[in-house]
Amino acid sequence: MYASEVKGRKLTFQVSGMLWQRSLVMRDLETKTLWSQLLGRGMRGDLEGAQLKMLPAVMTTWKDWRESHPGTTVLAMSRTADRFDEQLWLKPERYVFGIPMSFGLPSPAVAMTTLSEKRVFSFSAGDEEVLVTLGGKGKRIQAFDPVLDGQVPHFFHAGNDLMRDRETQSSWDLITGVCTDGKLKGKKLASRPGTISYEKAWKAFHPEGIIYR
Repeated sequence: MYASEVKGRKLTFQVSGMLWQRSLVMRDLETKTLWSQLLGRGMRGDLEGAQLKMLPAVMTTWKDWRESHPGTTVLAMSRTADRFDEQLWLKPERYVFGIPMSFGLPSPAVAMTTLSEKRVFSFSAGDEEVLVTLGGKGKRIQAFDPVLDGQVPHFFHAGNDLMRDRETQSSWDLITGVCTDGKLKGKKLASRPGTISYEKAWKAFHPEGIIYR
């Protein structure tokens, strides 16, 4: 998910109908600039080189989202297929969950097969710490900044949609990042942007980035 404002100007995006390295190419209606969906960067046109700001978002099923947010609304658009998630969840070896880093730094990713097995996965990327979790019955992925009060707790899966930190044994909701019980109750991990991608596409756009397995 990206913010649609660039250099103080709000843009309206649409699908261009093109693919680049197995990845969607977007186009804005105002300048007709072509944008890379994975990089969030203008690739051709008046805004070539401009960078969209990526926002934290969640990919999940409508059922799981509604259980956590019963008062939510949804944009219901016409569908071209009966199901959209089967390929991802039935063939996880084809996908990764990527973490875009600051411009110029290699962007790492975690293999979906590893997330499916571990459910809670931490790693360091340069000077940044990253925590990625898989909850919602295995169909909800999110990324967090695990640093709390200058310290980096070590998290592990504690069953269902819970994780614990080894330092205080506090319990955390691995979907929301909120500490629900223990010494750190009430603390919340900051969300950070991440995106699901074909592994081949991620490698093409981020050839220097490590894929953790």
